[in-house]
Amino acid sequence: MISAIKMHLQGIKTGLAVRMAYRADFIISAFIMLISEFFGPLLTYLIYNNEASLPGWSMYEVLLIQGVFLLSKGISFPFFFGIVWNTLDRVQNGTFDLLLIKPRSVLQMVIVTGFDSEDLGKLIGGLALTGIALYRLPRPGLSEWVAFIGLFVISLVVMFGFALILAGLGIVWIGNYRVYEIFSSIANFGMYPASIFSKSLQTVITSVIPVAMLGFIPASALLGKPYENTLYAVIISFMFLFASLLFWNTTLKKYTSSGG
Repeated sequence: MISAIKMHLQGIKTGLAVRMAYRADFIISAFIMLISEFFGPLLTYLIYNNEASLPGWSMYEVLLIQGVFLLSKGISFPFFFGIVWNTLDRVQNGTFDLLLIKPRSVLQMVIVTGFDSEDLGKLIGGLALTGIALYRLPRPGLSEWVAFIGLFVISLVVMFGFALILAGLGIVWIGNYRVYEIFSSIANFGMYPASIFSKSLQTVITSVIPVAMLGFIPASALLGKPYENTLYAVIISFMFLFASLLFWNTTLKKYTSSGG
């Protein structure tokens, strides 16, 4: 366990060292990543600034949901979601084979070598947006914070599940980076209140593909407005992770190497 943690820390250190060799490029790339994530909150601001609204939700409540959503991406994208592009790139250029001969789990190696420092901009943006929203909202109590932290950890579980599925697709769907577009089109439902969608769509984003867990459900708990199907969504989230691990292992077994 200790050696695994040391290896992950070394991977982060190495990734940062490589990017720090070109600091200006790193700063610009991280800034662009941050700006690209703020189109959703900007749209929310414009909606409320033009005297429109999402029924039952104030502007800062919606911004909190989007801040939590961005915070979830800000942790997952740098530290483990890089397995997606790492797998896609290595399978495409034939270097994925090198991970198969390492005396470590392939999944662990693809995470360690997939650290993406540029996405730390998402983390900074998520912290800033969440902080701004909380400053303008009533202060949450201890029970709300405890519920939020627990649900936020589960949001990372769901993000890891998505990463496994997309990385698995990268093994059988070689070189197709459109998997990111697929993820974005699905995950973005999690940055809005589920109550604004139809009942059937609410069922899908909580009980089939639990994207509501990425932002809406943790933020609702922090606001003291817990979603009625939260417990069910938590169970589905762990089932989603199990299915994702199964999919990853299945696709990994189908990998025939660059010479296969």
